[in-house]
Amino acid sequence: MSIIDKTVLVPCYDVRGHDTETSLIGPITERIIDADRFVRCEFQNGMPNWMLYRTALAGDSLYLPKLRQWVIAFTLVYAMDGGVKREAITDELIGCAALDALSMLVYLRPLQGYRITAEAIGTNHKTYWRLREAVYKRMKASLDEYWIRMLAAYWQVALVERKMTRKS
Repeated sequence: MSIIDKTVLVPCYDVRGHDTETSLIGPITERIIDADRFVRCEFQNGMPNWMLYRTALAGDSLYLPKLRQWVIAFTLVYAMDGGVKREAITDELIGCAALDALSMLVYLRPLQGYRITAEAIGTNHKTYWRLREAVYKRMKASLDEYWIRMLAAYWQVALVERKMTRKS
């Protein structure tokens, strides 16, 4: 067996340049802003999708304070609208479940075990888990939909840019 047979070929993806996903999680460009504008024309569901995308996928921390405020407000509205029994709603439940759900979205893990948190705030662990999961799943579904739309819109913007450069 020669040395060539033992060589493992590893493709170099950077030779061709960035793919769409890598470009979207990189620095904000005019193309990304235009893609977001395209997406917002068709997809407005009340979630702060741009902030979720830039924080959870691109790793920006700029929007974290606003996202914390938003997710607490969203969790409160969801809970008051029947997400949990009214008598179970407390400030601690809302705040902890909201920030835990945001942590799961941004850092891919909860702040700590849900049973530990539920016990510390004096609520039923099933109630805490259900509320946290409901908020997390809604944010995740919205972010997933937004991401798919951003990928498509990024290419739409690239096509428009290409057409514009050909005309000039």
